Order: sequence, then C-alpha cells, then structure tokens
Amino acid sequence: MNRRKVEGFIFKNISYAAVTLTLVILFFILGRITWEAIPSLSLENIFTSESESKGFGGGLANAIVGTIILSLGSTLLATPFAVGTAIYLKKYAKKGRIVSFFSFMLDVMSGTPSIVLGIFGLLFLVYILRTVTGGFSMISGIIALAILILPVLERATEVAIDTVPHELEHASYALGANKWETIRHITIPYALNGILTGFVLSVGRAAEESAVVILTAGYSQFMPEFKIAASDKLIFGVKVYPFQDLIAALPITVYHAFEFPHMVDRSESFAAAFVLIAIVMILNALARFFVWRRRIG
Repeated sequence: MNRRKVEGFIFKNISYAAVTLTLVILFFILGRITWEAIPSLSLENIFTSESESKGFGGGLANAIVGTIILSLGSTLLATPFAVGTAIYLKKYAKKGRIVSFFSFMLDVMSGTPSIVLGIFGLLFLVYILRTVTGGFSMISGIIALAILILPVLERATEVAIDTVPHELEHASYALGANKWETIRHITIPYALNGILTGFVLSVGRAAEESAVVILTAGYSQFMPEFKIAASDKLIFGVKVYPFQDLIAALPITVYHAFEFPHMVDRSESFAAAFVLIAIVMILNALARFFVWRRRIG
C-alpha cells in the first residue's frame, strides 16, 4: 500500500469511529431519558394539565399546549419579517454597505446567546411594556421567541431564493412582468418548499428554547383559555386571556423538576423532556420531508 492509500484508510476509519462514538452517545442520552421517563409516560399524564393532577407537577397537557402555542405563534410572527427581509436583500437591495450591514447584523443576532435575548425581553417586554403585554405572558414569550428565531428563518429563506433558476425569472421579465410580479408568481412559489423547511426548523428551535421562555412567559399550571376580564393594571382596562396571561412550556417543566426536586418526581421531568424531544424530532423529520420532496420535484 502506498502512502495515499494508507492515509485514506486511516482517515476513513477515524471517520467511522467518530460517527460510531456520536451515535453511541446519542442513543445513550435518548435511552437514559426514555428509561427514566417510563414511570410517568402515560396517556393520563400526557392529557392531564398540572392543575388537575395531585400536588405540584404530574400533568403535561398544559405544558404541551403552551409549547405548541409559543413555538407556532412566534414563528408565524417572525415569518413576514424574515421573508420580507430576505426578499429585499436578495432582489431589491444593491450589493454594497447596506447589504453587508444587514448581513452582519443578522449574523450577530444568530450568534447572540438566548439568555441575552431573554434578559432583553424581561426588561423591555415584561417590565417596561407590562401595561400592554401583561408582564410575564404569552405575548411576551411569543415576541421574544420571534426575535430569537428570525435570523434562522431569514437565512433559510435566502437559501431557498438562491435555488430559483435565473432562467425562469428572466423568462418572466421577457414576457413583460415586473419585479414584484416575478417574485410573487415565480420566485416565492419555487422557493416555497425551502421557506416551509425553514418554518418547520424555526418552530423546533422555538419549542426547545428555555431561557427566553422562563424570563418572558412565566409559568402556569392551567390550560390556556380565552376570556376577557377587567384589569386596572393594563392600558385598556381589560386583560385578554391567554395573550396577557402566564403560559406553561415543556422546557420550564423540566427546569421546575430540578429546581424543586423534593416536590416533583424525577420521572416526571424526564417524561417532559421525552415529550419535548419527540416534538422536536417530529418537526425535524417534517423539515427533512420537505427537503426530500423538493429534491424529488
């Protein structure tokens, strides 16, 4: 064997070892969480809210519903801003300092630790705007999470727009369409699968976030319900539930179990972690399905 073959053989085996070690660690973590969660993984526990169970902890329904509301609501709020920014940077803005500045700021937002955004949400949304948001509330959590995932969705949209063949857009211009008509009828429909992939990944990113949710959404043992009640602490004299009320989330449920180990059973925290991992895995599988469908198409 010559030197090139030896180097290739060594590199291949190092790669196999790295993959094997990664998979072993991954399955160990998932297996440990599943094993610890089994005592509390029951349909009754999953479909019962914490307020309806005995004592502190025990029900996951309120946290599951809250996680879905927060992740979907924040992604829906971030989508028009992210897609609009991507379209502007890719199709309208001329390459130069403005585009470089926006790209740099998006990179800064992507690299900003979530705890920093959580503190910003705590100071601005929870305290300064408490007469509007209600303080710790669902709307505070949604806005803070939307800021967190906006760069992720914007970058995914940019990548999706880059995949649109220039020939299609040039043909649209040749037929008399202007830039907006081309974007609306050619660019966006062609890039839609990529945008949806970014949407699903953003939902998963928001669902697994803990620091931002803890510092903005608070926590509630009750299921979200829609109602309007009088409140002299809010700007219009009314409080709209659940938008201006506390809301639960699975990451906070996991956190509470380790914050109050003498009040919450250990298996209940692992059950919440298992359900959260299952939700994120399903969302990532959906994203991969969109990518696969796009490639087949």
